[in-house]
Amino acid sequence: MAKTSDPETEPGEFSDSELHQTRIDQYKAQLDVLKHVATLDTGTLLIVVAIFEKVFNAPHYQALVGIGVLLLLTSLGASGFACLSILSAFPRKGARRLSRVDRRDHFTVMLLTFMGFFLGVAMIAVFFTVNWFSPG
Repeated sequence: MAKTSDPETEPGEFSDSELHQTRIDQYKAQLDVLKHVATLDTGTLLIVVAIFEKVFNAPHYQALVGIGVLLLLTSLGASGFACLSILSAFPRKGARRLSRVDRRDHFTVMLLTFMGFFLGVAMIAVFFTVNWFSPG
């Protein structure tokens, strides 16, 4: 039995199997989020490639699209790496928790995944907004 004082749960004793199941559920939720972000990255890239040249005759600030695509690709690669790191460290019965360095690296890759996605979409949104409202 393990004691917990987690403020999100009632204080008390939980069996090791309950704590183990909680860790597995957390990893599964992280994997699901990463898969959704990877799907959004891929979908955004396909949409941009499909309509980039068809919407504007003489677009301004084309570099924004290039930067956005690179950020989306970075996000896609980081999410794939994060998924692999989660799967390689997936909790096994009796295994210790991830080390501090592993948790820091995992956090860094997750942050890179989300920042790449949001900044990539922002760059593309700025490009389309600027070109949509520019004369000519």
